[in-house]
Order: sequence, then C-alpha cells, then structure tokens
Amino acid sequence: MKFLRFFGECVTSSRTTASSGGNRFNSALLCLALELSVAISRGQSRTTEAPQTTNASPLAIVLGVPRAKDTDILLLQNGEKNSGTIANESISLKTSYADLKFDARMIAAIDLQGADNPIDSILTVNSNRFSGFLTDPSFVIRLNTGEQLAVRREKVQKAIWRARESELGGFPPHQFILLQNGDFFTGKILNISSITVENPTQRLVLLSDLESIRLVTGATPRARLRWPNGEVQLGKLEAEDIELQLDAGPKISLYRDRIEVIYCKDGFNPNTQSAPNPQAAVREGVSPSASAPSKAPEGMVWIPPGKFAMGSPTDELDRGLDEGPQDQITIPHGFWMGKCEVTQGEYLAVIGTNPSHYAGDPTRPVEKVSWHDAIDYCSRLTAKARDDGTLSADYVYRLPTEAEWEYACRAGTKTRFSFGDDPSYARLDAYGWYTGNSRSATHPVGTKLPNPWGLHDMHGNVWEWCLDYFNRYGATESSGKSRASKSSLRGARGGSWLYDGHFCRSANRDDYFPSNRCSDLGFRVVLAQIDP
Repeated sequence: MKFLRFFGECVTSSRTTASSGGNRFNSALLCLALELSVAISRGQSRTTEAPQTTNASPLAIVLGVPRAKDTDILLLQNGEKNSGTIANESISLKTSYADLKFDARMIAAIDLQGADNPIDSILTVNSNRFSGFLTDPSFVIRLNTGEQLAVRREKVQKAIWRARESELGGFPPHQFILLQNGDFFTGKILNISSITVENPTQRLVLLSDLESIRLVTGATPRARLRWPNGEVQLGKLEAEDIELQLDAGPKISLYRDRIEVIYCKDGFNPNTQSAPNPQAAVREGVSPSASAPSKAPEGMVWIPPGKFAMGSPTDELDRGLDEGPQDQITIPHGFWMGKCEVTQGEYLAVIGTNPSHYAGDPTRPVEKVSWHDAIDYCSRLTAKARDDGTLSADYVYRLPTEAEWEYACRAGTKTRFSFGDDPSYARLDAYGWYTGNSRSATHPVGTKLPNPWGLHDMHGNVWEWCLDYFNRYGATESSGKSRASKSSLRGARGGSWLYDGHFCRSANRDDYFPSNRCSDLGFRVVLAQIDP
C-alpha cells in the first residue's frame, strides 16, 4: 500500500493521492502494520546487489528492435528499412577518451541520431556501450535481393546486426567500468593489480579483494575503496592512466578522471541489454552538453534544455491514474542538478542539525525533512554561496519542479525506468534502493549506477521533494515551470527504500503535506537562473 509509514514518524500523517481517488487512511493502524512488516523484512535475506553474469545467449532486442537470426537491418532517417548483410568489417568511433576501432563481429547495434544530435553510440554483443562520433563515411549492405548499397552514415538512424551463433558461448567479462560521461564496458585492467589504502600502515590491497573503486577527481589521484562487507576506506591510485583491454574491443588507455567507478570483481555486469543509450540521452532533440557552462559546480550535473512527454502512456505497466494524460513539456533553459540526494553531512553543514531517522553516516541522504525544511536549506545555501563570492546574483539554489525532475530522471528515455522497462525488476537492484534490496533502511548516496545523464538514486533510496503544488496533469505549464494553481499538497518523486519497485518508475508521483517529515523523504537541489 502506498501510504505505509513508520509509527509516529510523520508529523502530519494523513495524505492524499490522485492515483487512489483521494481516499484517506487511518495512519496509526497502517503504521502499526508497517512496523510488523519492517520487523519481518529485516530478518529476510538481502537481494543480491551485484549479480555475477556472463552473456549466455545473444541479445534478443537492441535499441527497441528485435534482432533477426538471418539478416542485418539498416533503419534510415526517412523511415525506410533495408535488410541484408552489413558488409563493413570494422567500425571506428571517436570518443572523448579514445579512438576506438571495433571488429564488426563484436557489434550488436549502432544508434545514430542525425545532424541535430550528432552523438552516436555503439552497443556491443556483451552489452557494453560506447558513445562518440562514427568516422566511417558509409554503411555497406548487401540486400537480400542481391543488390549492394553504400548508404551515407548521415542517412542511417540505426544499424542492427543479426544474432550470431558465435555469441551463444558468451563473453566471460572482467572488471566493469563506468565513466563520468555514462559510457560503460568490461575489460581487463593491465597496469594495476593493487592499490594503497590511506591509513597509518599504507598497506597494499589487491583489486580483486575489493568490491569497487570510486575515483575522486583532483590533483591527488585518490579513490574510495569499497569492500564486500560494505566498509569504505580512502586509497591512493598511483597511476594516472588505466590501461585496459576491452572484452569486446581494442586496448585503450583511460585517464583516471574520466572514470566514475570500477567494479573490481570479474563478472559483474548489471545486464544492460535493454538499457537506452547511456550517453546523455539524445532522444527528443537534446544533448548532455547542449548549452552547458564550461565548469561544473562540484557534485552537480548539467541538465540541457529540451522537450519530453511528461507522465506515462496508458499502457504502461503499474501506471497510476495521476500520471496522465501525458503532456508535451518544454524545458526552455538548462540547469544544474545535484548528482545525488542531499546528504546528512551536507545538510548539517548548512543548517547545523541532522533530523534523520537513520543518522550516523554523513553519506546517507538526509530524511525527516519537511518541504519547508528543504526550502530553508536551499535559501541558506544560496546565501552562503553568495557570501563566499561563488554564486552570482542571477542564480539560485532551489528544489526542482515536478517537470524538471521527471525530465532529468528520464534523461531522454521513454521507458518505465531510465535504464529500460524492466517488467520483472531484475535490473532495478543495480540502479536503486527499494524494498527488494534496502533491508528497510537508507543507504549512502551514489552507490548505485547513475541514469544516462549521470544522476544517482533517481530510482529509490528516498522520495524527493519537488517545488510545486501537487495537481492533476494539465495544470503544468508547457514550459515546465512550477504550477500556479494551489493545493494543500506538494509533489515528491523517485520512490524510496520503503516502497516496491513500481513506485520508483520515472513517471510515478507521490504527494505530501508540506509539514510531513518521514524517514524515506528527502530532496536534491538544482542550481538555475532566476527567471531566465
């Protein structure tokens, strides 16, 4: 049930929701029921967080198109479809971090966006994704009729290779690497086998003993080392460049600051076969770098202007009535958004107190904050930044509107989640904290995979306050600005550790009285121009 909360946790406990017809519930009875369910869930085994997988079968669907067993497909920008055999023996991609040349036998699909969105992406047969610019001038395809065509790359929308028998054996992967720009792939690290732990002993530990390494950018090459038991320590990375032999591509050299996280155990792969393009989505005519300022504020991600369909289609699985009708929304101006939810440490530094139920870890999201508390935090953060001389008078920290939040969460995608439809919730574990894996508590921010625009925890961990009033759709301005019409409720998005997976969908909505304070309710901030 959508309204369950810890006993005594919500200051104003009665809530309404458009998706359930405005019914009200007896909060005390529901919270007592929840208390029992939480006690039971704490005794249950934890869902596996990082499944060990290899590709045991070819990818069945890529870029929303089923792969045939006997033909390759070129989908053209004008809607035409050519079937046959793609004759290119290799494909070259110029990325921001390396010039890559792939054997065509290692490619499952290529997504090209045309002149308006010149970012291309390659999906390999082992579900790795690389984004950049194709340098091959054309695709050569031998049609099933016997004719051979050379098609300019500018005319191609998607290239889909057939599912080959050679893929049946799978590709035993090595380390899983996630880059700052959203690309991800597997490969064998060649020049580093150990890392120094920054403690009095300065001891060396093997990469294979760690769960993950999260790179910390800066002059000193440092890293957050995460052990399988959840312990986190700081480490020192001696090498500036990581030499890597890709599992489905060439050997490359990666500058350390381009890496977001390295999952150290051979075989980790979050099964990304149905994921949309992770390179800051180029759907709906936007690019991750469009109009972005040259320097990113620490801990924030640039969200480009663009258009999207707000809400969910009528046939979406687990759709709520308050998610429609869908409406075309324009985000006319880009803005910065917090890469993660506001943490307890960040809140304490600005406000001076930590109201969280799950206090004690400064990297966990702050919760038990009302909408008014979140507004106060943004106001104080703005004032502090202006006093420090780091923020101009025409910019302000604030909460995102519901439209801005969903636009950023979707990151150009149209699926239930930013990583695909995931009807069985098999992949949600890799991207968010919800009832299936949270063990009834919040978790440190940024420990799950980000969405295509580099935002963490958009699915789960804690609900996130939004700036505007909660109203039916149609009251949203087409510009995505805060609704002018008033109600007694404010919107919240994203789902939480306390809720089932379908509440973590991109379009799902929740509503609270502004005075509510709950242990699964927090916020993240945006940095935007004042009425640009």
